[in-house]
Amino acid sequence: MKNLITGIVAGLVIGALIVYSVMSLGTHNGPDVCGTSINAVNINKTLENVIGRLNDMLHESYPNLNVKIIGAEPYGQVYLLTLEIYDKNGTIDRWEMFMMENGSTLLMNNPRCVIKLGGEEQKKEKVEVSEDDDPHVGSDNPKVIIVEFSDYTCPYCAKFAVEVEPQIIKNYGDEVKLVFRDFPVHGEISYKAAEAADCAGEQGKYWDYHNTLFSNQREWMSNTSMLYTYAKQLGLNVSAFKACLDSGKYRQEVEKDLQDGKKYGVKGTPTFFINGKMVVGYMSYEEFAKLIDRELERSG
Repeated sequence: MKNLITGIVAGLVIGALIVYSVMSLGTHNGPDVCGTSINAVNINKTLENVIGRLNDMLHESYPNLNVKIIGAEPYGQVYLLTLEIYDKNGTIDRWEMFMMENGSTLLMNNPRCVIKLGGEEQKKEKVEVSEDDDPHVGSDNPKVIIVEFSDYTCPYCAKFAVEVEPQIIKNYGDEVKLVFRDFPVHGEISYKAAEAADCAGEQGKYWDYHNTLFSNQREWMSNTSMLYTYAKQLGLNVSAFKACLDSGKYRQEVEKDLQDGKKYGVKGTPTFFINGKMVVGYMSYEEFAKLIDRELERSG
């Protein structure tokens, strides 16, 4: 578990969590600092700004994690920072990075990368994600739009649908709109389930069928004939449902969602776009609520 957490943290600090530019540093082993002197004026303010920016970036996707500077040692015109990543249970990991004197850039030697912090506070890049004409729940006049790319065969997608989604709708239904888009990653069975939900939608039972699939994931994955049984249990016209599903009429719609997701940078499920900001993976309701609250604050 510790190795897993360490791997995740590595991704947080130098991967998808932080908006950064990866660039080659060539064969040069580091900045040429010979014969230079450091200007220590306002260094505390600079460190305060840097840690604030890093935490803003971190909290965009992982509000339960924090980073702090526990050491700052001058080396010519750069500082060697020791960063500690922690949560409510304590320290998760520590990293060392060089910081330019003005706090504009952080550099890490392995892997060699640059985290740009200069100028205006950097935000996670916003993606213009289409809702398409896909099913949604919540407000028709929302302040926050969540577009979810999901797979009915994905265990963590089911966990979100069963545990988190109902609480979001209950507590934020007047301000949040949640749009469900398909991202079938497990082949034919994923496509079939997504198409079955769309066929149920023809009879006004999309969300009932959607919830049934996620609540009974193991059952129908081991016996796909249950897709037809659920239609009967939900009071659908089974003949019409069967004709719809067997015809493959929604295959193109599901495929469009998949291709759109890839275009937006989706690589796995579940992936969410909260007002266009990508959040990857399952999160608890409490973590999700913090991200929603942040967007509501920004919208005024």
